[in-house]
Amino acid sequence: MIGLLIISHCELGKEFLNAAELIVGRLEAADFISITQTTECQEILEEISKKIRSLNQGQGVLVLTDMFGGTPSNLSLSFLNDEKVEVLTGVNLPMVIAISNDRDRLTLAELGEKAQQAGKRSITLARKLLETT
Repeated sequence: MIGLLIISHCELGKEFLNAAELIVGRLEAADFISITQTTECQEILEEISKKIRSLNQGQGVLVLTDMFGGTPSNLSLSFLNDEKVEVLTGVNLPMVIAISNDRDRLTLAELGEKAQQAGKRSITLARKLLETT
C-alpha cells in the first residue's frame, strides 16, 4: 500500500484526513504534519523524513501539500524521488477520497495522476454549472 502524508499550514491536513475517514472509513498508512509559525524548518524536515519512513511499506509515499510555493510544499520537494516519494500540491477533500481505495493497486505515479485529476474535476464554479443545466 502506498503511504499518504498530508503536509499543510495549521491543522488542514489533520482535518482532511478526519473528513475523509468520516466518508470512507479508516485510512491505513495515512498521516499528517501541521506547520505553524513557530515550527523550525530543520524540525519539519526531520519530521517529514521520519513520517515518510514510517508510512512507506515498499510502494512509496504520496505527499499532498496545501499550496505550491508554501513552506509545506517547498520542504516536501526535497524528498521528491521518482520511485519512493511523489509530491502533489493543492490538496482538497475530493482528491483524498478519490485515492483512498486505490493505494494498494496503483503505482505511485498512477496514484499521483489520479489524485491530480480528481482534484481538478472537483473544482466547480457553482453558478456556471447550474446555468448550463
